[in-house]
Amino acid sequence: MTGLNRRDFLKLSSAAAAIAWLPHGIAHADHLSAPPAALGRIASGWRQPVRKAAKLSADIVAYKSYDDIIPLYAQVEGEAPWPSNPYWFQTDDGYIHTANVQPVENTPSGQIVSDIEKPGVWLQVCVPIAGARARIDSQVVSRKLYYGTVYRGVEAVRDDAGEWWYRLQEGVAYSPGPYVPAWSMRYLSPADVSTLSGGKEKVIQIDIAEQIVTCLEDDQPVFSTRCATGLPGMITPRGEFRVIRKSYTAYMIGGSGASYYNLPGVAFPTYFTASGIAIHGTYWHHDYGRPKSHGCVNVPNDAAQWVFRWSEPQVPYTDHMRRVKKDEGTLIRVI
Repeated sequence: MTGLNRRDFLKLSSAAAAIAWLPHGIAHADHLSAPPAALGRIASGWRQPVRKAAKLSADIVAYKSYDDIIPLYAQVEGEAPWPSNPYWFQTDDGYIHTANVQPVENTPSGQIVSDIEKPGVWLQVCVPIAGARARIDSQVVSRKLYYGTVYRGVEAVRDDAGEWWYRLQEGVAYSPGPYVPAWSMRYLSPADVSTLSGGKEKVIQIDIAEQIVTCLEDDQPVFSTRCATGLPGMITPRGEFRVIRKSYTAYMIGGSGASYYNLPGVAFPTYFTASGIAIHGTYWHHDYGRPKSHGCVNVPNDAAQWVFRWSEPQVPYTDHMRRVKKDEGTLIRVI
């Protein structure tokens, strides 16, 4: 997937559009539901088995490797490798467990923001994988940027063939950084990140036992999502907190050895401890319902955007981040 060009992505779009017309052939499938996206990206460095049925004892018919893109026809409740996640995706030839498959869409953008004024605009990857390059005339992909990740675009330039490219900064670099094809990025307008509601008593509740984030207005739930909190030894702290800062994106690097991580474009982090614990988007797994993080609260990217828009403080579009005093942000209860 490192050498995909616009033509490749358009082919992938056509394949995804055709999925709705395919005979899925699901037999004996209980608790069948639509998949969260038309496609899936393998997010694990370990090969992922595709099995004849949604259970661990079923025969393996194929293996999928890191960054392979596969069609998703349905989500099925089957045999759980661990109690919190019994869900499998139906794909070609069989079923693959959902834990390491990032749901993605392939929707190349036709909108170009050609006149970018300082400090820039916010952009979100709208294809499974966007190839970043050090120069627009380079054939070498210097970095892969994944679906749903967020970056600030600081410049739009055209190459000799007339194709538009965005130059990115926040989310992947601390000064003007790599270039990506403009068709691989969706423009996030001020309306896309505007306040969802105001003037009410808001609380974010993070239930570690149930692995659920719930947003409440005047004690009434208005939104909830499954999450993945901190692993043993890196637990998400219990107690009452306040949102202390928020940003549109974060470049998260840390850990060491097997626990090292290097994650550009983490979407919409909402921080509630001075040590950097946040509710934020996730693209490196799809395994919600059990502790899995280094202490943060992993949620799907669209859920992170919802929490970002709904909670206080609001972050001006022209800012990357906003900090507030201890008692000014939305109350967070971790139970």
